[in-house]
Amino acid sequence: MIKNILLAEDDRGTAIVVKSQLEARDYRVFTAANGIEALKILSIQPIDLLITDVVMPKMDGVDLYAAVKNDPKKSHLPIIIVTDKDIFKESFASLGVTNFVEKSTDLNALLEKISSIEKDASAIKKFPKILISGTQKNVLDQMKTALKAMPYLVTVAQTSDDILSKALIMKPHAIVLDVLFQDNASAPELIRALRCFSSLGQTKIITYAFFPEDLGIDVESVESIKIAMSQCTQAGCDLYIGRFNQSFFLEKLYSLGI
Repeated sequence: MIKNILLAEDDRGTAIVVKSQLEARDYRVFTAANGIEALKILSIQPIDLLITDVVMPKMDGVDLYAAVKNDPKKSHLPIIIVTDKDIFKESFASLGVTNFVEKSTDLNALLEKISSIEKDASAIKKFPKILISGTQKNVLDQMKTALKAMPYLVTVAQTSDDILSKALIMKPHAIVLDVLFQDNASAPELIRALRCFSSLGQTKIITYAFFPEDLGIDVESVESIKIAMSQCTQAGCDLYIGRFNQSFFLEKLYSLGI
């Protein structure tokens, strides 16, 4: 559900009008006069939708769009481009943009577009797709059991090639990966590879740790997990949940909106 909207618009009068009309419909609206201000707000506020003009000072809508889509943690954010120029529409369309509205004092088209985005998101979330991976069968079995008891579609992958191919085919809402996964590629290498594909821009990547019963206080093993966790975060992992726990795992999926 869309609650927090960021409006990037350099015309103050237009921004005030749009903001007031959206807030009258119970949206919380943040405004930015250019792309640089918009990126600052995105770094500190939870935003569900970005609406941006194209021509703005300091950083225009084109560069703002590119900056958002190139950030693994923000690339899933839906963006509406406000323009009545065909040349701008063609430029954005080549980047995969489909959400356009023309500049107007009549906000009906904008409201309809927001409603359409909300409906699409709701339909997608009816049966979220989860790709789980790892080398420990008992942990994967626990994950499958927990997920299948809920309205999730679950697919298992056990090699790096399998993870990449299945991810590109099914475009899952989330990929769950052992932080110490090691095949042809390590977990951080896999995450970097996955983040290269724009079609997986909305996919959340979650890592977990497997602790054998006899791990005890094996400092070396614990340190390896800490290093791998940090590397996975730097590579673009959305969340590290530590040792797999069924109820905590599902709770974290909900927290990510999955």
